[in-house]
Amino acid sequence: TDQTMKKYFIFLFMMFYTVGIFAQEGFKVGIQAGLPFNDFNEALSVVVGADASYMYPLGEVVDVGPAIGYIHGFAETFQSNIVRADLEDIQFLPLSAGLRIWTSNYFSFGGNVGYALGISEGNDGGLYYRPTIAYLMSSSVEINFSYTNIDVNEATWSTLTLGIVYNFEPKYRNRR
Repeated sequence: TDQTMKKYFIFLFMMFYTVGIFAQEGFKVGIQAGLPFNDFNEALSVVVGADASYMYPLGEVVDVGPAIGYIHGFAETFQSNIVRADLEDIQFLPLSAGLRIWTSNYFSFGGNVGYALGISEGNDGGLYYRPTIAYLMSSSVEINFSYTNIDVNEATWSTLTLGIVYNFEPKYRNRR
């Protein structure tokens, strides 16, 4: 069933991250906040999220690795003299593979592609992708700007977010 498959994927990713946490090298955690637009613009007021990833260097310029996250869209409440509508919050659990290309010691671009599991009721999830541009402020802290897209049934989840990421000190390269 779909529920069993979701639990299986979550278990596999959590197992992988346990290894990443103990190794720490290449492990990243981040938070972000942003605004929805397109199909969910009127249904949501703001979006927040958190991510964890393990990026493995393929040299000095390219990093690749798996990522897991949590996205929470807070429902907008519409109220007028005639109508009041309470909408539901929407949550996803994205499981993805990431790629980062470092154009210098300070800037990178890349993205994540995978599947976002729907957590909230009636949310089946969908194809997930998130292109990102990042600026490394120090060897441990980066800020990033990203666009998130999730194909949900007949609609498209689209958000623009600003985030901050903590990078556990990499031993394999010296950025900054």
